[in-house]
Amino acid sequence: MANEASFCRVFLSFHGETRNRFTCFLHEALKAQGFVAFMDTSDIHVEDEVDLTIKAGIRNSMSSIVIFSQNYAFSTWCLDELVLILERKKNSRYFILPIFYEVEIRDIKHQLGNYGLALEKHRARYSHKVDKWRKALVEVGNIFGDHVEGLQSTFIQKTVTLFQEKLAAKFPESRLPMSKSTVHVGSLSSPFFGHGPSNDNVILYTTSVNNGLGANGLVKKILMGGNVLFEERNCSKEPKYLTELQELVGNDNVRLPMVIVNGKDLCGEEEVEGLEDFQDIVKLKSILNILYAGQKASGEFKRLYENH
Repeated sequence: MANEASFCRVFLSFHGETRNRFTCFLHEALKAQGFVAFMDTSDIHVEDEVDLTIKAGIRNSMSSIVIFSQNYAFSTWCLDELVLILERKKNSRYFILPIFYEVEIRDIKHQLGNYGLALEKHRARYSHKVDKWRKALVEVGNIFGDHVEGLQSTFIQKTVTLFQEKLAAKFPESRLPMSKSTVHVGSLSSPFFGHGPSNDNVILYTTSVNNGLGANGLVKKILMGGNVLFEERNCSKEPKYLTELQELVGNDNVRLPMVIVNGKDLCGEEEVEGLEDFQDIVKLKSILNILYAGQKASGEFKRLYENH
């Protein structure tokens, strides 16, 4: 589970009641298509707060499939996961695919049936969280999802195909696995076909709100040109990303834009594992170092931090 939490394309949020009835089959179907999928294997949660492994799984994923079932909202862990997933979605390409298992979307959106009962039950002990959970349920209720109908095997196959399409649309520059059944005429030259998923977690930290311009755009162009799967975290929109970056590499070493590979600075002193197939890695390191040298001379970082 630790390896899955370090980087995954999809985080599965679900209540234990669906573990052996639906979720494990979906998990296996995703893995069979080459996707790294995080699925919590523990049925026992004794703490009030979501543990660090779950938080890492959400933070380092590219997407979430949330499986709503009759007892989902009775689990405070599930509700906390949902809040973290929606926070992860803000200011990023992260996407959520809701699945409704023996429950109606209106129950989630309007907290009817078990969802209303669960929130009222939680209010006695978690009154400080109930409103946040309610807002999260309303928000996710407005996201397009699908009801489990017919044969589960057929539904799961359809869900995996839909997931592939959505992920490819969100990350067009990436090398995503694609089953032959989803390949159309003329697409054999697509960068999606014939490549297994990379286990490298590549994050680009930027500050500019002007996508595609300046130093940020130059670095993104190189990554995209090499079909590198990466996530951009814009520190100007989410200052918490700046704090996160400082924790990763140390306050004295923060430089922007910065490329982090598997938790390590691409231009740091330590050898970075990963990106073996990325032919432009030397060029990218050289450009980043030139940018950093220029920014240090101009005092740009001092002004940048003063703005935060």
